[in-house]
Amino acid sequence: MDDLKITLKTLTPLWTGGVEGTCDRLHETGLIGSLRWWYEALVRGLGGYACDPTEHSCKFDEDEYRKSQADNERQRLRDAGVCDACQLFGCTGWRRRFRLKVVKDDTVSLWTPEERMLNIRPPDRNRGWFLPPGRMGTLTLRLDGDESTLKLLAALLLFVERWGNIGAKPQSGYGLFSLTNREELDKRVEAWRWDTLGDRAPHDKCPDLRRFGFFRYRFTPEKPGWWPQVPGMRRVASQVQSLVHQWQMMPLAPTLKNAWRFHHWQGTPDAAREIFGSLHPERVRSKVAVSWAYRQGEHWEVRGWVWLHLPRTDDEVWRILSAPTIWETELNVPGALATWPRGTWKPWAIADIQQFLEAAA
Repeated sequence: MDDLKITLKTLTPLWTGGVEGTCDRLHETGLIGSLRWWYEALVRGLGGYACDPTEHSCKFDEDEYRKSQADNERQRLRDAGVCDACQLFGCTGWRRRFRLKVVKDDTVSLWTPEERMLNIRPPDRNRGWFLPPGRMGTLTLRLDGDESTLKLLAALLLFVERWGNIGAKPQSGYGLFSLTNREELDKRVEAWRWDTLGDRAPHDKCPDLRRFGFFRYRFTPEKPGWWPQVPGMRRVASQVQSLVHQWQMMPLAPTLKNAWRFHHWQGTPDAAREIFGSLHPERVRSKVAVSWAYRQGEHWEVRGWVWLHLPRTDDEVWRILSAPTIWETELNVPGALATWPRGTWKPWAIADIQQFLEAAA
């Protein structure tokens, strides 16, 4: 069994849950769960089959595996009842193909006590958003598995570093990171290519990369004190100031989500709850993830993604997220907005996903 060490540096807070609603340390299960979520979206986007893990439908059948006449291991496992995602992450009767362990945790809680929340309340909100501290710093992981598995995981981590999040609470801007040993992962992957896995149609109830949009806003403030001008920041200025000075980041996600939903949305309230999330009457997770702002050299950056799974609202959602004027107006700072796909929204084809992954490696 081979091993691969990966060192992460947090760009925005990392959260995996823990004791009594705090993130007392970084838990491997939370990291693995987020990697699986992204891998499932990739598998579906490439036309493969990834089960809904909440239904526990995959179960390895040894007899069917032996009976399979397939000439490759992937299809033999499919014949045995194991989907493309469970082949890597495991299911009943089929163990996960790798082990992940946190071997060095040099992260610290953003503030104490850890149960204290940062309440970002834009001017037109009575309650606002409550953000837990999360953890910042560096983290070293060790992955154990066979060579082909480690190569696949390296490719997955390279993708997640650039486009996704690790850990929980991506909708609140948590979990962005940079790989400090990226060259080692690049060497492991080398000429890696994501293969087409089939021709299945997108599944509306499960994340599929063909129905994702990605965005990035870069800006260079003219003055160091730009951030108090962002709606909702002045009332928590003392807390946010320490985040800006010590960690070179600040929590923009609530401001943007508030503006998109309550200032610019022209769809129905029901669709807004499904897209932007809701706590009442039942909890609905937001399909829009936008990061905190974090400093990258001379400029600052905000990035994120949206899962567009309601065809009747896709155009409206993308219109809002891809409008540079909305970003500039709401953040009070000019910048450059890039989106993928570019222009108006349309679902990706499998070939588009492959080209996107190859160009974005």
